[in-house]
Amino acid sequence: MLDARSIAGSPIYRFGEFRLDVARRLLFKRSRALPLPERIFQILLMLVEANGGVVHRESIALQVWPDAAVADGNIAQHVYLLRRILGEHARDRGIVMAVSRQGYRLAAPVVVEPEASPDLCEDAALEPFPDYCEASYLLERRTAPTLKRAIDLFEASLQPSAPYVPSLVGLARGYALLAQDWHVPPGLAFAIAKDAVRKALAIAPASAPAHAVLSNILMYADWDWSGSKAELDLALRLNPNSSVVRATVTEHAICAGEYDRAVYEAKRALMAEPSSLSRRLSLGVALTHACEYAAAIACLSKLLETDGDLQLARRYRAQALLLDRQPQEALSDLLVLHRERSEEPRFRLPLLARAYADCGETLLAEQIYVNLQSIAGTEYIVPWNLAIVASGLGRSDDALRHLGQAFERREPALLFLKSLPWFESIADRPRFEEISHAVGP
Repeated sequence: MLDARSIAGSPIYRFGEFRLDVARRLLFKRSRALPLPERIFQILLMLVEANGGVVHRESIALQVWPDAAVADGNIAQHVYLLRRILGEHARDRGIVMAVSRQGYRLAAPVVVEPEASPDLCEDAALEPFPDYCEASYLLERRTAPTLKRAIDLFEASLQPSAPYVPSLVGLARGYALLAQDWHVPPGLAFAIAKDAVRKALAIAPASAPAHAVLSNILMYADWDWSGSKAELDLALRLNPNSSVVRATVTEHAICAGEYDRAVYEAKRALMAEPSSLSRRLSLGVALTHACEYAAAIACLSKLLETDGDLQLARRYRAQALLLDRQPQEALSDLLVLHRERSEEPRFRLPLLARAYADCGETLLAEQIYVNLQSIAGTEYIVPWNLAIVASGLGRSDDALRHLGQAFERREPALLFLKSLPWFESIADRPRFEEISHAVGP
């Protein structure tokens, strides 16, 4: 019998195409995690520890049901369910074998491995680490130039012979953020992101950040709420202290309409990393979606006192000020935002037009609205932003038309229909309700 407890670290058993992570109580088939009910997990653990030896029914009964009498039929039913999870069928007993009048044994040979770092698993060396660190810093700035530079660095750090898992995860995050922040059409960017994160999981199936990033992609790109929740739950089980995981928990709570939880999770993440600018930014965003605008504005203002060049914080503060019906104050932020060419039509101009509209400067708002529609003829402009401006100008039909276009393109921003009240004037229109319901959750 294998004695995994003699091995330093948590034991991981490998048999056939499966890996059983005992510490995390997870079974992986290649890169896919398979959920195991507790009693089935215990039976499988007994079988792999026996490593081909017979595990008697009496032993299973005593260990799995220590406080209750259990019939052989009940044990057989649990073994049947285990076989189904392993992919076996009625005439295929390739892994779990019945031993007449005794019990069961595992046919596949078992090896036990010490646990490696889930994110560095099978990485040959740390030469890519400097590029990875710089790319990770740039990723947090979240402007078009920094995201694209981060992607270049992540790609440069990838070696075909030994892909660096953290860089694959970072690459996935970079492309996902390009889509979420409206720099590129979501379809292609999310497809590249999903491919990168699945490659990471094929190498390191226990990488919590990889599962968290996949959760975000399933939520924003596919509106697959059950799949996203499953991946996030798995990421939390693997490493609840990962900064990427904690940030994903906050985002998922926002999009699911669990605003109190989003604020709680953002505060919890900030307590773990009190010096992190991105964690402070995440709290400000969560407070905005929870409609706690005064607290959000205060949080983002303190962040700007620490780093006045963090344009993302100024942009989000302008948004919170607009939603708090303080358009004049929002203008003060929008008029001093850096006018980066790639950022202008995607962030500053739509918010600036909405601020002018809310201030009663209709002519200025109309001019920007017309300009944005003209730019949309040659560049990628998200209909979501056009809808925000049209709604502020009282153009309800145009706002609904733009939202319909956003729905057809599966824009990630539609997940904020319920938490960002840009469209109160059309919220009772059937088309708006139809879109909001289709996006979910």
